[in-house]
Amino acid sequence: MVLRAFPLLNTFRMNWKKDDQLCFHLGVAMRKISRIYAEGLAAYEVTPAQLFMLSCLDSRNGQKPSELAEEVQLDASSMTGLLDRTEKAQLIRRMRDPADRRALRIYLTPQGTETLQRLKPVIKQLQEKVHEDFFGDYSDEQVACFLEMLRNAGSSLDRSS
Repeated sequence: MVLRAFPLLNTFRMNWKKDDQLCFHLGVAMRKISRIYAEGLAAYEVTPAQLFMLSCLDSRNGQKPSELAEEVQLDASSMTGLLDRTEKAQLIRRMRDPADRRALRIYLTPQGTETLQRLKPVIKQLQEKVHEDFFGDYSDEQVACFLEMLRNAGSSLDRSS
């Protein structure tokens, strides 16, 4: 039933040419977007992963490492390395949770907050560049639909794991 209703889906499932593979095209797009962000942030000595983590802390400071890992979609070992590098750069600090001394909480440092403030116009420029490079020929409705599809795909993958 699904395959008859969506012939394009049949192409993605049955054809192994790279040009017909969703994973190939998403991977290419992600590498290009990552490169735009990495190059744009390099002068500020902040990686895209650090930026996303700092942004999460800016929204809700004092998160546990496991909460941050879930929010930025990293496994525990990758999160530990990210925390180590970001703490070494003095953008965050780890502190014992006053309610549970075995647990840690992650906080922005004043330098981390200042870095985020300095990066806001840079982030806006990077978002505009990504939007222009990837979505310049599409309507706002098409872009919104695409982003909603990606959000839903990510959520459904989280539920099925």
